[in-house]
Amino acid sequence: MEKTKSNKALTVLKTDAKKIRQELFGQFDELCLMQCPIVEEIMDTQMLVFSREVDFAKRCDLISKETALMLINDLSLEIEAFYQEITKKQTQQKG
Repeated sequence: MEKTKSNKALTVLKTDAKKIRQELFGQFDELCLMQCPIVEEIMDTQMLVFSREVDFAKRCDLISKETALMLINDLSLEIEAFYQEITKKQTQQKG
């Protein structure tokens, strides 16, 4: 039963991370990201909510500390890489 709950929690967290990725990579085009500083605030808020969700699952012993760190770090790194790509393109367009 505990393993089932852990698997369910991990599945839910991975699904939530996927939704954040899809929103960032799909709904916001590059032009919007370059011209709309509010997008960064939205993503920061979503990351905060996601990290709290992960922390809750960890505190309930549904996922391990290592899994929690992996989930947050993986998503953070993807978002950071995406922003760097946009910034690089923005710099090239100005130059």
